[in-house]
Amino acid sequence: MSEKPPLSDREVHEALHNAWLMLAREEGATEFGNNTLKAARLALFTYQMTLMMKMEAATGQMPSEPSQHCD
Repeated sequence: MSEKPPLSDREVHEALHNAWLMLAREEGATEFGNNTLKAARLALFTYQMTLMMKMEAATGQMPSEPSQHCD
């Protein structure tokens, strides 16, 4: 049985972005659910930006243009 190799920083960024996209237009049926989705989107966006900043510091350049996220 072969193990999957660890994700590269770019792959991690893409996974975070894909997770954000999955939740981008979703709304909760309750205020609690809706607020939870908003918090999740904010957390995913923050993780993406933090990773991009670390990647930029390591390479001296931006890995890609940041996505325009708004809630």
